[in-house]
Amino acid sequence: MTIYSIPTLATALLSLGLGLFILGRNSKSKLNWTFASWCLLTCYWQTCWTVLFNVHNLQAAESLARLGYSGIIFIPIVFFHFVVEFTKAERARLFSYVFYVLGGLFFVSVWQTSYFVTGVYLYSWGYYPRGGVLHLIYLAFLLVMLLSGLRLLWQFKRQSLDQPNRLNQTKYIIASTVIYSMAGVDFLANYGFGYYPLGLVFTNIHACIIAYAIIQYRLLDVRVAIKRSLIYALILVALLVPCYTVVIQGQWYAFGEISYTFSFITLLLLIGVGFLFPKFRFKTEDALERVLFKKRVDFRDTLLRSSRDMVSIVDIRALSENVVRTIAKSLGVEKVSLLLNNDAKGSYDLETMVGLDLDRSEAVFLTRGSPLTQLLQRRKEPVVKEELEWIPVGPETPQTIETMAKLEAEISLPIISKDRLVGIINLGRKEDRTIYSDEDLELLSTLANQAAIAIDNARLYENLKQSQDTLRRADRLSSLGLLTAGLAHEIRNPLVAIRTFTQLLPERYDDAEFREGFQGLALKEVDRICGLINDLLSFARPSKPNKAPENVNDVVDNIARILETQAKEKSVAISREFGDNLPKVWIDREQMKQVFMNLILNAIQAMKEGGSISISTRPVSRNGTQPSGDFVQVEIRDTGVGIPEENLQHIFDPFFTSKDEGSGLGLAVSHQIVQEHGGFVTVESHVGKGTAFFVHVPVGKPVRPVTNGHAHANEANLSH
Repeated sequence: MTIYSIPTLATALLSLGLGLFILGRNSKSKLNWTFASWCLLTCYWQTCWTVLFNVHNLQAAESLARLGYSGIIFIPIVFFHFVVEFTKAERARLFSYVFYVLGGLFFVSVWQTSYFVTGVYLYSWGYYPRGGVLHLIYLAFLLVMLLSGLRLLWQFKRQSLDQPNRLNQTKYIIASTVIYSMAGVDFLANYGFGYYPLGLVFTNIHACIIAYAIIQYRLLDVRVAIKRSLIYALILVALLVPCYTVVIQGQWYAFGEISYTFSFITLLLLIGVGFLFPKFRFKTEDALERVLFKKRVDFRDTLLRSSRDMVSIVDIRALSENVVRTIAKSLGVEKVSLLLNNDAKGSYDLETMVGLDLDRSEAVFLTRGSPLTQLLQRRKEPVVKEELEWIPVGPETPQTIETMAKLEAEISLPIISKDRLVGIINLGRKEDRTIYSDEDLELLSTLANQAAIAIDNARLYENLKQSQDTLRRADRLSSLGLLTAGLAHEIRNPLVAIRTFTQLLPERYDDAEFREGFQGLALKEVDRICGLINDLLSFARPSKPNKAPENVNDVVDNIARILETQAKEKSVAISREFGDNLPKVWIDREQMKQVFMNLILNAIQAMKEGGSISISTRPVSRNGTQPSGDFVQVEIRDTGVGIPEENLQHIFDPFFTSKDEGSGLGLAVSHQIVQEHGGFVTVESHVGKGTAFFVHVPVGKPVRPVTNGHAHANEANLSH
C-alpha cells in the first residue's frame, strides 16, 4: 500500500462512519437518507481511488477509473437532493429528479463510450482517469447544480431570520458547500496536471462542518451522541490503516505481488469487524452471563429494580423492610439489619432486620462516636470485617471488629446523604458461604445511594404529614371554639326550662298531670342536651385515621344539625336536598366531618345579614355530568357576599383569609383531606350573589390509599 492511498482510505472510512451513523439514527427521514447517501458515495469514490493508487496494471486502472466515476457522477446530484430536502423547496424537487435522469445518462456513457473516461494518466503517485468531451459537459452540469443549491440555501437563509437555530444550520451548510466546491481541484488531474488530488481535504472539512452543525445546532435530529461516534470512527481509522498496510505489504513481501481484489475484500471485512465487534461483545457477554451465572444476573436485576422502586416509598418503616428483604432474598444473605440515624438521641438505632436474634438485636445501637460509624463516615465505602482482621486501619480496629461481630455483620455498608451518614446496612454470611465479590459490593453501593435518596424523601414526607396534622388540630380547635359558643345558648334554654319546673315541683307535686309533663319535658330536654354534647365530643375527640364505607348523607346531616343553632343566631336557614340511594364512599368519617364543618361555617360567616345555605348530594361522573358515575358530589351553596375573582386562586392556600377573624386554615385543611381521599374540590363564586363549593369523593375503595406508604399525587381542581 503506497503512502498516497492512506489519505483516501482515511476519507473513505470517515465518510462511511458518518453515513452509517446518520442513517442509523433515523432511517425514516428523507433528510437523513440523502445525507447518508452522499457520505456513502464519497466513501465509495475514495475507496476506488485507494485501490487505484496501488494498482500497477493499465487495464485494471482503466476499469477502476470507470468504476470510481460510476459513483462520482451522483455525488453532486445527491447533495443537491439533500439541499432540496433541507430547504423544503418543493418547486426544486422536480429539478432533482431531472438531475438523476441526466446522471443516469452520464453513467451509461462512462461504460458504453470512451467520451467520458478516455483512459488513465500515470503520475508519480499512481494512475488517475483521463477526462473526455462528456467529462467537460459533466463539469458544466456540476457547476449548474452547485449554483442552484447555493441559491436555494441563500433564499432559505433569508426566510429563516426569525429562527436562530435554523439560520445557523443554513449558514454552516452554505459555508461547507462553498468549501466542498473547492474539491473541484481534483479535476485538474483529469487533464494532465500532475498534482496530487487534494480535493479530499475539502471533502473532509465539509463533512466535519456538517458534523459540527449536527452536534451544535441539532441538524438532522441527532445530537450529542455523534460525538462518541466520531471518536469511535477516528479510533477505527487509526487501527484499520496500519492493519490494512500490513495486509498490503505482507502480500508484497510474501508473494511478490498484490491482489487488489483480496485487499479490498479484506478492507471491508476489517471495517465490518470494527463496527460489529463491540455490539457482539456486549451481547455475547450478557448471554453467557445469563446462562452460566443466572443467579448473579437475577440478583443484579433485582437490586437495580428495587433501587428504582424504593424512591416511591414514603413510609420509613416500609422502606427499611423493603431494603432489607430485597438484599436478603436476592443475594441469599442469612442476616441483614438496617440502622438509621436518630437525631434526637444522637445514635443509629435498629430499624428493621432479617435473621437476627430479636432479644439480642434490641439491645444493640451505635452512637455517632463509635469506631464503626466514624470509619464509615470517613471512608464512605463498605467495610469488610475480614479485611479489617487482616489489615488493621487504626488503633480502634479491634473495637470496630467487635461491634460488627455483635451485629453479626461480615460487611457494613454506609448510607450517605449530603456527606452525612444517615444509615448503616449490615450483611451477614451468604447462605452458600461464597464471598462478596467486587460486583456485589458495587451493586450494593448503588442500592445504598438510592436508599439514601429514598430515606430523605420519606423523612421529608413524615415532616410534611406532621405539619399537616398540626394544621388540622389547630383548625379543629378553632372550629370547636365556634361550636362551643353556639351550643352554650342551645344548652342554656332547656336547662332554664328544667330549672323552672324543678322550682315549681314542690308546690305542685300532688298534681299528677304536672309531674308527667315535667318528666316528659325533662327527659326530652336532657336527651337533646346529651345529643348535642355527643355530637360535639365526636367532632372534638381526636381519632385514628379509619377509612370505611360510609353514607355521605349521614355525615353531612350530622354536621348540619350541629351547626343549625349557630346558623339561626345569624338568621341563616339551612336546607338539605339529599340524593336517594347514593353509593357508599370510602372515607374517614371524622376527617370528612371536619371538611363539611369548615365549608358550612364559612358559608354562615359569609352572610352577616342573614341568608340561606342549601346542601345537596348527588352521584356524578368524572366529567361532572349526571346522573351516575364515579363520584358522590356534595354541594354547599350560600347566598353570601361571594369571593372576588382575584382571591379564587388563593382560597386553598394556608393562612389566606379575607375575613376579619379566622386562621385561614379551614379551606386549606379541607382541600388537603379531600385530596388524600382521592377526590377534588371545585368552587363557583359571584360577588354579591354567593358561593358554591363542590366536594367530589370517589365511590368505593380508592385504588391508592393514603396509608400504603407510597407517595402519590391526587387531582385537585379549582374552577370558576
